[in-house]
Amino acid sequence: MRESCKELLLMFLFVLLFVLISSFRLDFLIWLVNVPLLILVYGKPVKKAALLALPPSILAVALSVTWVTEYSWSAYILSSILVSGFFFLFAVAFSILARRIRGNMQIFAAPFVYSILMILFSFSVIGSYWADWSMFNPAIAPLIWIVGSHGITFLIILANSMIAFYILKRDNKILAAGIVLALVIVGSHAYSINSNPDGQKIKVALLQGNFNQGWEWRALNAKSIIFDAYENMTIEAAKSKPALIAWPEYAIADEVLKDKNLTNRLSSLARKSNAHLVVGALRWHDSFYRNERERNDIALVFGPDGRLIGEYNSVKPVPFEKWVLPGNETKIFTGGMGNFGVSLCYEETQSTAKDLSLKGAQFLVSLANNQILDETSGLYLTGLYPNLRAAENGKYLIRATNTGITKIVNPYGKTDAQLEPYTRGILVGDIYLRDNNTFYTKYGDVALYSVLIVLFFVFVKQIYL
Repeated sequence: MRESCKELLLMFLFVLLFVLISSFRLDFLIWLVNVPLLILVYGKPVKKAALLALPPSILAVALSVTWVTEYSWSAYILSSILVSGFFFLFAVAFSILARRIRGNMQIFAAPFVYSILMILFSFSVIGSYWADWSMFNPAIAPLIWIVGSHGITFLIILANSMIAFYILKRDNKILAAGIVLALVIVGSHAYSINSNPDGQKIKVALLQGNFNQGWEWRALNAKSIIFDAYENMTIEAAKSKPALIAWPEYAIADEVLKDKNLTNRLSSLARKSNAHLVVGALRWHDSFYRNERERNDIALVFGPDGRLIGEYNSVKPVPFEKWVLPGNETKIFTGGMGNFGVSLCYEETQSTAKDLSLKGAQFLVSLANNQILDETSGLYLTGLYPNLRAAENGKYLIRATNTGITKIVNPYGKTDAQLEPYTRGILVGDIYLRDNNTFYTKYGDVALYSVLIVLFFVFVKQIYL
């Protein structure tokens, strides 16, 4: 009876911590969230570990991703199955591996298993970006510049494991190792918070129109009410003399390039503002996916002279919107104020920022329209990824959204300024051009993979030799 009560308590704590992080913004709990789950299954036979891990994995995820229902119930069910399956497999695989290795090497079983599962689940329909705990604590430069977000997640799981094993074994060696890791993390965070970026300074302006009406209304009024509002905001923003003005993704929910009047108005607006103008729009196709007309999610870039410099077609649209067709490649735009790349919405969760940085982007522009997630925790959660992308690539990232969260993020993962969500506003701020690429940008997860390979051979040696 006493053991059963302990197991129920550990299940409850895991679910509680998981929900508090994902739904109530208690980000610091990432350093504790998996501790109850690891203690729950440690030392248990496989069947017992599986029976114990399944209920909390399902419940924690089901309660935390309810915002996905805003896309569809099928998306929610698929996400719940994949994400809860991930944590279930994590717990069971950890239990199996920890039983077969000896001594304090057991503390590496959890981060090893977690990282391997992230690699495997990256091939799933929704990838594995949602398992990247580093999004809750991206300001860990220069460490994140070397190991990337997945490397930071490895360290977060390692910290969880150290806490769990210290509780289980009361080993002072584990405590000492935990203190060293804590000092490295805290030191990196302090460096990130207190560092001041340098380089060539330029001014930017981000527009948040806050049109919270449905897609049909926005498409119907794209050329009138909505365009007029963004036009007036652009003229107002131009008074601060920014080098670039960004409108959100789908700011104009229509095919701008097929409307000569709209194209001319944007061209004239760019000349009047004497700034690069980045505008989210779309391109329609005559084909349909079920009942939805297929389209491309695009960004148009006009120069200060009014010339259309080019367009970017999202290469990785959100997987739940099958009617949005992907483009072929990322693109760099070059202007007198520096080179920049544009990403659109879901691409914030992908490697798009890394690709753009490798191609020579000196800063990053992200356009998003997360209106469908308004008043849910999803709006906050998706807004964490721009900080992560800025931090691991060491580049400024500016983000313009429809209803929020519009912000300027520095190369250390810290938000320099942002607008309140669900308000109409203009965010003006200074950013610095950065030519250097981080180790992670150049070599990806090579540091993490090297550690995983070493651990693999260490574990094999302990198990079979």
